[in-house]
Amino acid sequence: MQKNKSIWLNGMTVLLLGGLVSWTACNKEPDRVLERGDYTDTTSAIVKNPKVLFVIIDGARGQSVRDANAPNISALTDHAIFSWNSVTDADIGDLTTWADLLTGVHKAKHSIEGNTMDNNNLNNFPVFFKRIKERAPGIHIAAYSSSDALGNNLTTGADINKVFADNDEATTTAAVAGLAADSAGLVMVQYNNVDASGKQYGYDLSVPQYRNAILQTDDYIGKLLNAVKARKTYAGENWMIVVVSNHGGAYTIPPTEDDHTILSDPKTNGFIIYSTPVYLPSFIDKPYTGNRYIGKGVHLYGTDANAVYATIDDVNRNYDLKDTRGMALEMKIKVMPGANGDYTYSNTSVLSKRASLDPGVQGWAIVLNQKGWQLNVGQNAPGRTDNMIVNGADISDGNWHDIAAQFVYDTSAQTMHVRTFTDGKFNNDINITGYGNLNNAAPLRLGYLPYAGSYPAPDVYITELKVWDSTATDQVISDYACETSMSATHPLRKQLTGYWSATDGQGAVLKDKSDNLSDFKLNGPYGWFNFNDLICPASPANIAQLMPQPIDVSRQILDWLQVSADLRWNLDGKVWTTRYVSMNNN
Repeated sequence: MQKNKSIWLNGMTVLLLGGLVSWTACNKEPDRVLERGDYTDTTSAIVKNPKVLFVIIDGARGQSVRDANAPNISALTDHAIFSWNSVTDADIGDLTTWADLLTGVHKAKHSIEGNTMDNNNLNNFPVFFKRIKERAPGIHIAAYSSSDALGNNLTTGADINKVFADNDEATTTAAVAGLAADSAGLVMVQYNNVDASGKQYGYDLSVPQYRNAILQTDDYIGKLLNAVKARKTYAGENWMIVVVSNHGGAYTIPPTEDDHTILSDPKTNGFIIYSTPVYLPSFIDKPYTGNRYIGKGVHLYGTDANAVYATIDDVNRNYDLKDTRGMALEMKIKVMPGANGDYTYSNTSVLSKRASLDPGVQGWAIVLNQKGWQLNVGQNAPGRTDNMIVNGADISDGNWHDIAAQFVYDTSAQTMHVRTFTDGKFNNDINITGYGNLNNAAPLRLGYLPYAGSYPAPDVYITELKVWDSTATDQVISDYACETSMSATHPLRKQLTGYWSATDGQGAVLKDKSDNLSDFKLNGPYGWFNFNDLICPASPANIAQLMPQPIDVSRQILDWLQVSADLRWNLDGKVWTTRYVSMNNN
């Protein structure tokens, strides 16, 4: 037989001793499967007894632990599934985040919020120690912790439950002794000195006290690992080393590192390492969250006499809608979400070709409404005094987005439609045929548009504004949406009636780079400001599910200990594994 042969467990057959034996995967794929690769064998065909060392480091930011290059933690990643960007609960109360780790469900189920056990739902979603004892009572569980709140509330179901309040060294000493016992099966160790240092001095590697706490904890972990390897029965055991943080901590990160998703929030930035000799290094990186857009633009804000805005007197009517040809608008826009992330926009115009937003006034305007944007169409058809609203998508997150609207004329049906797109993705299509004539002598205007009523002022940056006297296919819009300059290969380049990059960086105008040479004149107390943000960012919805989370840990441990998870337990966590299992045929 050949040694060091990787076997794919997916209905693949294996030739053993001259006979054809079919080995199929279990009837359910792993919850999360890592990428296929060329793997080297590391295991033996000898059946070994699975055991787990489970270490929790309170308040350890994943990015800081990664950059600390702590020798023992770093060495674990040589044979591990790991991530420095695991996503913890936004409520960083210790009891909540410990409960996530130990129950395998979110707080919506275990009902432990903040630092109180009041109204908990552990009867229905217990600590996974109970699940182990129900299915495999012979597995001995020991818990050693440095926090009274953990030891007195969540680990009482362990066979051994020892607490050494605020004393990581004593916790280590007791855990080392426990690891020497023949009965050790699942050994949990919890440290809190890193979190204590972060609370007092700051949660960042640049803070000496925080760095030292990480390195000291790494030294403790080294002692635990030595204790595991020193066991008399180690040769017949299969240990998984799990090292995790329950949460990160508040710290101001550089703007260039902020993608405005939960993945760049220092409070929720944890790490997870599942280390065992049968794993090859499998790093789970952050998903794509967008490209960087760097430049210098004008901040458009304010109302009435205090407004910063820009206008072009459209004496040649270059921006009127051609009845049988259609028109397209596109721009990059950065909408500020407000100091507290409170979206207060409502009918706030940022680009318009109409005298006002009052109903019945003909023309069009791109407006902000709550988190999103809309095209507001007002026309002069007899008997109509309302505005037609065509919705875009949410954009008020402090990142750059591409928004586009097309007036599409259907020659066969003789109808006019408005189609909206955000970051190249189609949003809505509405027929506006019966609304009359859009054209008017009002200036083309960037920024606040005066009109009756009291509405919030804009707080935006706009660049890469383009107006075409033609329309594009959905594919063209998608292909060029996230480019940060006008491509020479754009199929509608010759149909431009206006193109303002609005990144001139100086001066009192936004220069038109189309053949019309119609510059926007800046008004109000304008200024040019540097920007460096993401453009076309990935949707933040469910982005945390793409990364390991604390709720996964108990599922991973149950799986390693060969304790089958019951569907009736209704766990939220996933099992992360490779699609390959390596074998050594002796």
